[in-house]
Amino acid sequence: MRLGVEQSLRLARLCAWVLGVCLAVASSVPRLQAFAQEREELRPRPISLVEQWPLEIPAHHVQGLAVTPENFWISSVDRGQRKGWVFRIDRRTSKIVAARDVTLGAQYHPGGMQVVRDGLWVPVAEYRPKSTTTVLKLDPQTLETLSSFAVDDHLGATACDGESTVWGVNWDSRQVYFFDLAGKLKEKRDNPTGVAYQDLDYWDGLLFGCGATQVDDHRLAVVDGLDPKSCALQTRYELRGETRSGNNNFSREGFAKLDGDFYLLPEDGPASTVYRFALPQQ
Repeated sequence: MRLGVEQSLRLARLCAWVLGVCLAVASSVPRLQAFAQEREELRPRPISLVEQWPLEIPAHHVQGLAVTPENFWISSVDRGQRKGWVFRIDRRTSKIVAARDVTLGAQYHPGGMQVVRDGLWVPVAEYRPKSTTTVLKLDPQTLETLSSFAVDDHLGATACDGESTVWGVNWDSRQVYFFDLAGKLKEKRDNPTGVAYQDLDYWDGLLFGCGATQVDDHRLAVVDGLDPKSCALQTRYELRGETRSGNNNFSREGFAKLDGDFYLLPEDGPASTVYRFALPQQ
């Protein structure tokens, strides 16, 4: 059967359209595979509780946690007395070996903190959003102030890389602040994950934060690993187990990372307990 000119043109256009669709599908396969791989990588990885330290100290309303092989540091708020505290605790005895009242007038809310090199970086803020903060660098042993800088917002947690950057998050972690070590603001950006991080730690090239998120109508206690520049989510761990209080709310307050372990401090005194979660081997 011989085709007319018009029919031949229609057939040619149809063949070209089919070929274009095939090429488009073929070119999108790698992108779809990459997207699927990214989704799988960001799926929460469950990790389990392996150890705990009941502290039995008058820690009041706990806020932040920092950890070394020898010590725990805890920040807390005595809401009745409107005072903020930082404690250094000997890990061998679980006893307080140093304590510091860090109250600065209306600023009595010490938050999430990190110990790095020669400093313990802790924010002390007013107990309300959109207020003020003084970020303290304390001597880790004596808890004396080594330096400080002021911030015109409530910072609930800070982290530091010890070289160039101090990170801070405000109330509900709506924004992330980037400072140099002297307190000069370098950048401020919205938090892209929407998680209200309670405490932060910088480690192994990632900014880690603990908080809670909803997945399929389930509340998960998680630790997120964020890109330290964009704050985009890179990895997420789900904390599984049960606290001494009988719940799974591990990520409600203090958090620290040390080597291949996460440490969480969710409960107020006098039942405050530090929980250790071991990360899976890479």
